[in-house]
Amino acid sequence: MSLHPTPVTPAPTAPTVAEAAVDELARAGVRHVFGFPGETSLPLYVALQQRPEIDHVLARCPRCAGYMAEAYARISGRVGVCDAPGGIGSPWTTPALLEARNSSTPLVFLASGMARRKEDRWATGEVDQQALFGPVTKKTVRLAGAERTREEVAGALSAAATPRTGPVLLEFPADSLDQAVHGGPGPASASWGCAYPQVRAYPDPALVTAAADAVRNARRTVVVAGGGVHLSGAVEELRALSRETGLPVATTLNGKGAVDEDDARSLGVTGAKGLEVANRHVHEADCVIVLGSKLGDKSSDGYSWPEPHQTLVNVSDDAAELVRGARGGIVVQSDVRAFCEALRRELDGFRYTGPDVHRAEPRWDTGLTDTLCRMLTDALPEDGVLVADASVSSGWAGAAVRLRGGTRRLLTPRGTGSLGYALPAAIGASVARPGARVVALGGDGGLSMAMHEMETAARLGLPLVYFLLNNERLGLIDRHATDLLGGDPVSSSFTSVDWQTVAASFGWRSHRVTDTDALKSSWDEIFAPADGRVRPTLVECVVPATEMAPDFLLTLKRN
Repeated sequence: MSLHPTPVTPAPTAPTVAEAAVDELARAGVRHVFGFPGETSLPLYVALQQRPEIDHVLARCPRCAGYMAEAYARISGRVGVCDAPGGIGSPWTTPALLEARNSSTPLVFLASGMARRKEDRWATGEVDQQALFGPVTKKTVRLAGAERTREEVAGALSAAATPRTGPVLLEFPADSLDQAVHGGPGPASASWGCAYPQVRAYPDPALVTAAADAVRNARRTVVVAGGGVHLSGAVEELRALSRETGLPVATTLNGKGAVDEDDARSLGVTGAKGLEVANRHVHEADCVIVLGSKLGDKSSDGYSWPEPHQTLVNVSDDAAELVRGARGGIVVQSDVRAFCEALRRELDGFRYTGPDVHRAEPRWDTGLTDTLCRMLTDALPEDGVLVADASVSSGWAGAAVRLRGGTRRLLTPRGTGSLGYALPAAIGASVARPGARVVALGGDGGLSMAMHEMETAARLGLPLVYFLLNNERLGLIDRHATDLLGGDPVSSSFTSVDWQTVAASFGWRSHRVTDTDALKSSWDEIFAPADGRVRPTLVECVVPATEMAPDFLLTLKRN
């Protein structure tokens, strides 16, 4: 008989709900989560600390964490994931979820919710998250039991990545996160991981033939590429279609970058944030092929097209979008990339003989911002990303910056028109495309809503550059009040902000330029800092309140 008893191996401890949820994210290939913590969501954070393959980006507020995840999803081609605590934390994420819903961005929002034992007892911050987030998400789920954790996480990722892609809420009752999950991992994760789209719908061949016949029979055809071109990974197929057939291509603001805007067949951006020549070309066409666009008010030039004489070929993977507004025409439910591939085959040997594209180089207000946009056109490398805030900044980015070749992208909050998007979105884009040149364009109104995230960019050591168009007011709002309504400015009483001091306090480099000569003389140092340190840079461009963005000039012409 041995005097030394055999050591007893302790039984493995069952993972908690939080640990099982994070494990399922890791198995699906999620590598970044963006969030802001609270007491009720801390178990998720502890679980994430145990998974070094997942990098948690700690933001300074839930709204900006959501914007970071939304932009990350657009650039990376993978589902974005963000988190927030219940109470007031999760509702603060609403603007980002609405942006993801309206822009069809695949996003999973992990939120701690009211503990079951506290439900309907007036606990602090109690809210029905399923009802609250229903209108701004594709799907909402509240975890029913610990044993469903893996299934629900995998299901949320799949739902977000399946057309029509969009945001999904997965709510964990706060008192469930530390509960044990018995049983091992579920079935192996699907081969798609967290990439999107998960599935592709292929077009009816008869409808592809009908679309090709419409092109052959038309005198003037134009392709309008929406954000769905990027979502489906159809950029190369669209460019090949235009190159082989000679068809001219305009893009919506969200579709910008789908074609090389230096290409002879590129019309630039159409709609309210675009070019007059592009709008005119679309209006004069008798066949319009729309790829992955909701044809909202901005994209369709105030719903002024399609016109009765035009044959509309409307392509979307979302059946609901195809019948919205009863536009008629040739309606094709299909993944955009799959349709472009099929139309290329159907039009093999065809060459478009319609009018050439004559795109003049307009100059708007010939001051600092116009010069900046022209310089950004040359400064963005092949993989560069331009992020523009809503309002004036989107107007300049859409019309005055040309995206040439490569995988250059423009990100704007076109789904909401929300100020305060540019900085957190630039952070998300920088995380998604490390090493790429990421440039943000925004006004002082928008940066004031998100300046706290300057700390996040500095902490992460991101070399992004933020060009601040500082007119010390809400420029477009004041323009509407004075020029369209005959009233007085509403924000002219804003006091000055010392943005150079703000930048320094967050550890950013900064420049202040008041004219084009100062911008040009600072340009090399902006992108190649003399001190050699990698950190974010603020470039404050002092612009007059009288400066008009291209989109407002279009508005004035219409009115």
